[in-house]
Formats: sequence, structure tokens, C-alpha cells
Amino acid sequence: MIITIPDERGPSWNDFYSGGHWSKRKNAKDRARQLVRAYLDPNVEPFDCIVDVFVTVYFKSRAQDSDNICDKLLIDGLRPWVIVDDDRRYIRWACTRSEIDKVNPRIEIEVVPAE
Repeated sequence: MIITIPDERGPSWNDFYSGGHWSKRKNAKDRARQLVRAYLDPNVEPFDCIVDVFVTVYFKSRAQDSDNICDKLLIDGLRPWVIVDDDRRYIRWACTRSEIDKVNPRIEIEVVPAE
């Protein structure tokens, strides 16, 4: 399953933990969850197995480092519609990737059964 969120950069770890007020972090968390849920197929059934999650952000320009992509907030948005929970009983592996697409910037969240 791939969830595509168009025209988004997503949160960065630097921004999320830059020492800002807790309400700023809460707003970033809430926004990430709302974005994920807005682009979910309403008929999706949660995976009943362990999954791997791949988060790829396609930036219009000046891509972030892949380790600066705050995938946690996006993965939290998958609960409980795509995954039951985000602990190690349900997610084996989470990976981030940073790319450039000047024409179609977006976030792609791919969830696949673990092999």
C-alpha cells in the first residue's frame, strides 16, 4: 500500500526538536496525522501482520537529509487505520529516503508486509 500526500515537505526533526514551545510540536504532530488520514483510502483494512514502512519525501528543491525526515509523526498517523500500533510487534523496520522531484513534490508512505 502506498499513501501519497501531494505538495508536502513533511516535518523535519530539526524543526520538531528545535526547542520550540510544546504547542508547536503538538501542532506539527496533529497536522502530520491529519495529512496521512486525509489521503488514506477510506476502505483500507489494517494489516494483520508485521510490516515495513518506507517514507520517501520528494522535495521541489533543496532536499533534506534523509535522517532529518520526521517519519515518526507520519507513521503515527497510520494508527489504527493501516497498522494496529507502531511498536515493534507491528513494525519491523522504518526507513526514510530523500529525493528531488521539481514537478511533483510529495510524501510517499509505503507499507508492505515484512518478509
